[in-house]
Amino acid sequence: MLENLPWYSYVIFAIAAASYAYRYFKIGKEEYDAPDLVKAKFNRSPNSQLNDEQLFAVAFYTPISEWWKADSNTLSFLTAKEVQPYLEGWGIDTPEGYWGLTEYFMKDGRRWYFDFIFHMIQNEPKENWDQLMEGKFGQNERAERYLKHLSTGETLSVLKQKGILTFDSEMQLGVAGYDAAILTGQARKAFTAKLISEEEAWKVISFARKLALETFSSWEEFGKSFALGFALDMREDYHTYKEEVFHLYKQVLEDDNSPWNTIDWPAR
Repeated sequence: MLENLPWYSYVIFAIAAASYAYRYFKIGKEEYDAPDLVKAKFNRSPNSQLNDEQLFAVAFYTPISEWWKADSNTLSFLTAKEVQPYLEGWGIDTPEGYWGLTEYFMKDGRRWYFDFIFHMIQNEPKENWDQLMEGKFGQNERAERYLKHLSTGETLSVLKQKGILTFDSEMQLGVAGYDAAILTGQARKAFTAKLISEEEAWKVISFARKLALETFSSWEEFGKSFALGFALDMREDYHTYKEEVFHLYKQVLEDDNSPWNTIDWPAR
């Protein structure tokens, strides 16, 4: 049938097909890139045998474990197959890799970046920043990203817009909450992948618990510190993931069924 059409009909047909394809893939990409803002489930295993201290510490990772749809009351985290890409992405898919990063997070973590850069911005003239940054970090992409977001107030503005932070002074909470959450989450995943023993996992999580208790006095303080560290640490190309975790974070903070509302923060 098409062979009987005049030549310009082919041109019109080609233009229409190209236009359709453009709109299809453009809309498809926008939908693919759009955050999937789901409702938190707060899944709990009926077979959990964790005590109150263990449940408290495991809950540090709740905003991210909700993104994974993992149980909130077990040491194990989904399955070894499901966590393997994460472990590989962080370079912790071997015992040596895991312990190397874990020892870093225990000793310094993202606190190493935030504490120095935040103090520098508050107390040093801007003309000294390049020299101070070079002396502390050398050529370091993460350090430069922290400096950009902290010095421009970009991260503070975003967290205020989302209702996560209210006052500028809350930046002083730092990012120890984020470090404690990462230590806990990665210990759970490494245990699930049989990279570390149950005893080793609890030793790491106990360190995270101690760090959190020494630094914060409530889930609200901890959560703001977690959100600040998460916002600073995720690169710009993780925008969709960040929006999804922030959406879950608000539910973790506010929902009555959240571990942050069913487990009391221990008194100092």
